[in-house]
Amino acid sequence: GHTERATAAQTDVERQIVRVERDGESSSEVPFSSLKALFYPRMDPAQPLEEAVGSTIAVEFADGEVIRGTAHYNPESTGFTLFPHDRSKNERIFVVTSAIVSLEVEKL
Repeated sequence: GHTERATAAQTDVERQIVRVERDGESSSEVPFSSLKALFYPRMDPAQPLEEAVGSTIAVEFADGEVIRGTAHYNPESTGFTLFPHDRSKNERIFVVTSAIVSLEVEKL
């Protein structure tokens, strides 16, 4: 239930952890089980965006938030990259599979 701002130094999908660095602190490991998603903000609006390839999906989280976007979703993976339809704020989102309540494929 809260948002935390940090710099993701490394994502280890095998160990299901994210190493983060917070202002003025040493790095720490955050387990996927405590995450909903990692949001990568769009830093430079003038920079061209990476092309989104995959299926159009709608992801619903336990807090009721629904995010629509494009992704290659594999239910057996621990997470996947979602390129939201509205990329004005977030360039991409790493969604932790265990945080999903429902997922609907809108277009293949």
